[in-house]
Amino acid sequence: NELEGTFPHEYYQATSLQNINIGWNEFTGTLSTEIGQLTNLKGLQTFSNFLTGTFPSEIAKMEFLSFSRNNDNIFSGTIPTEMGELTLMQELWMSSNLFTGSIPTELGRMSDLMDLRLHLNKLTGTIPAEIFSLQFLFRLDLFSNHLTGTLSTEIGLLTALTELRISRNEFVGTMPNQLAALHQLRLAWFHSNQFDGAIPNGVCTLTPRPLEFVQTDCLPEGNSPNPCPCCTACCNRNTEICQIIDDNAA
Repeated sequence: NELEGTFPHEYYQATSLQNINIGWNEFTGTLSTEIGQLTNLKGLQTFSNFLTGTFPSEIAKMEFLSFSRNNDNIFSGTIPTEMGELTLMQELWMSSNLFTGSIPTELGRMSDLMDLRLHLNKLTGTIPAEIFSLQFLFRLDLFSNHLTGTLSTEIGLLTALTELRISRNEFVGTMPNQLAALHQLRLAWFHSNQFDGAIPNGVCTLTPRPLEFVQTDCLPEGNSPNPCPCCTACCNRNTEICQIIDDNAA
């Protein structure tokens, strides 16, 4: 669709609504605090518009909200800590906005969360320890932010994880051996950080199936900060250029 203008306030009076999907339009303006009146909402999709301003904390009043895609807008400010009250949330996309501040520790209260995408923002600070308690999480996308600190050994607790993207941040230290506990992992992006040392051997020998896609800063060859014998692409952290590894090359 190509709907434009601001989102009609009349919809905020429709308290029996269970789903709002205005994605792929050209709506502008802010998301009103009145949205908190929609207490029966289970799905809120505002993705791919031109919405601005802060994201309303009143969303926390939607106790049944389970799916919310708000990516690809121009939201700014911090991610509301009140969102942690949405304990039925399974899918939360807040990526490709202008969010600043830290990842709220309260997100760890979303015990049913399976898909968390916060990439392409301006988030700072460390990954909260509470995130590692999300036992059903299968996708964690934090790439292209300004996150710092080390990758906690508690990452090994996310045993349902199939996709992990933390590239293009400012992480330091070594990649923990506990990554080898993620037996469902199929894709991992570690490149364009400040990690030291090789990727753990256990990551390259995951069972029952090996990683299908993995990238580290394994260039320049012979003098790379993160040697990786199983990488499908090697990146140079200085140039941020990545090169696909062709195992079939002569």
